[in-house]
Amino acid sequence: MTAAIGVLPRDPSAIEAAARAEVKATLRLDDAILVATQAGLLRYESGQKLAPLPGLPAEEVRGLGPAPGGFVAVIGRRVLQADGTGRVLRWIEGPEGEKLGPVTAASGRILAGSKTGVFAFGEAGWTRLLGETGFEVIRIWEQPGRILVAVKKQGMQRLPALAESLDGGVTWTLTEMGDYGDIVVAADATRIVTKWRGARPRTAMPGGYKKHPITAAELRADGGVLVLDGDKAEIAGPGRRKAEIFHPALADAEHVHLLPDGILFGGVQGLFLFDPLRHRVSDLSAGLFTDRTLGKRKRLFALDGVNVLATCSFGSFHSVDGGASWQKADAEWDVLDAERMARAEDGRWFLLTQRGLFVTRDNGARIDYLKPKLANGVRHFGELRSLAVGAGRLWLGTKQGLFSAALDNPEHLGPVDAVPAASIEGLAFSKDGLLMAVDDHGLLRLDAAGTVAPFADVALHEASFVTDGATLLATAEDGLVAIAADGTTTDATPDDAKGGEFSLTAREGRILAWNRQAAWQKREGSAWQAVPGFPAGVRSVALLPDGTALLTDRARVSGFSLPDAG
Repeated sequence: MTAAIGVLPRDPSAIEAAARAEVKATLRLDDAILVATQAGLLRYESGQKLAPLPGLPAEEVRGLGPAPGGFVAVIGRRVLQADGTGRVLRWIEGPEGEKLGPVTAASGRILAGSKTGVFAFGEAGWTRLLGETGFEVIRIWEQPGRILVAVKKQGMQRLPALAESLDGGVTWTLTEMGDYGDIVVAADATRIVTKWRGARPRTAMPGGYKKHPITAAELRADGGVLVLDGDKAEIAGPGRRKAEIFHPALADAEHVHLLPDGILFGGVQGLFLFDPLRHRVSDLSAGLFTDRTLGKRKRLFALDGVNVLATCSFGSFHSVDGGASWQKADAEWDVLDAERMARAEDGRWFLLTQRGLFVTRDNGARIDYLKPKLANGVRHFGELRSLAVGAGRLWLGTKQGLFSAALDNPEHLGPVDAVPAASIEGLAFSKDGLLMAVDDHGLLRLDAAGTVAPFADVALHEASFVTDGATLLATAEDGLVAIAADGTTTDATPDDAKGGEFSLTAREGRILAWNRQAAWQKREGSAWQAVPGFPAGVRSVALLPDGTALLTDRARVSGFSLPDAG
């Protein structure tokens, strides 16, 4: 974020002190754990400090996997093969036009995945073994005579899947999961762990939906399994032996290992060691890579008065003085990948992430998880997308349609069957009902009688809405659209805008719109005015009552003094 006229001093020191390098992958290698991060490759052994592997580039490592006598790693556009000490054996350029992630060479041949499939490297270079555009591979495992691939997406309208080959990738068997978003977290020849259905034998029918999403798992050679289930670590041994341990730091971690000195876990929040006997978490990556910006400062939310919530990849932070100072929020989950917030009349703020719903009753100081309780036999929401509060109810737009709950019992969700079971990309209340931006259906309206009808023929993706007098403003592809009370739409993009993805926010009659290049503001019902000196690259804004805008470009949080909106 470049310096600009109007930038105000703020003290984000509590946020910056908590920033950690994101963990992209981990690998057991003999008695050590190799750790791929956004800033380089690290090594951890029980009882020793986490330390960088010498002689390797200090840049993002997106994938990590086993190889004979060592490991392979995806660093930039290249694949590194090294021995167990980190000594470089060879560098290989990745396939043209592909951004590689998961990688393995356990059988001696390098396999790598991308958002278009699985590739193998041989004497003739890279060859595609599986997939096409939209076929997103997130994990690859190799066992003797077997390749297993976790597929997040297969293109439009397809479910997550487990792909398996028993002949080196010549032929494949694809097993789709039964629910959108129920991605495969871990698998071997006989067992599978999925995000919403949990751990089970591959031949068994899936059980009920989990109350928390499973984000990481380790299948153990003794038949046991370790899973991270929200803020819970659950260790199930052979037979019926089971142990459960809870800690806020566990939530949203995507990599986990059971070690002699505790549970090693990591993800966007960094790398940590949890000692369950002492119920103590050690921050292993503190003090590393302090010469660069770490993690992401993702969203800012203006709550009541000058209370502000900042959600970052490495934690959530609360300010009671408009961002002049910050404290770590007392959250049931440390990491809240927040997308939306909405206020109920009783002062509760509901916070939506892709994986869960939370509530704060004190403007962000304490944040609690709401466990979704779905009735038997109803479909799962898969992924949460949008949020609204109105008519005494909580409304959730999901990848699988509209869900709702009474405000006095928000955990008991249920689908609204009158609404198509498609992705709900935005929600807003009008005087005549709830407006819903629905994939492939335009803007629909749900009235008080439960009737759904078309309202406006406009396609909206990840839409935000604000009230502009008698109309609604909404973010659309590369611009803004005004939606009148009768459903007619007009282009509301500022005349001097040069395209790009727009965002909207509003407070006390002031409306602010911005893209990655500039910003505009207005009072309700008036014309847009350019905001001089607004920094480029802003991702999220929180408006304060005094006209200050708190900004983040993901690299830092700062304040900007907006001119009078007229």
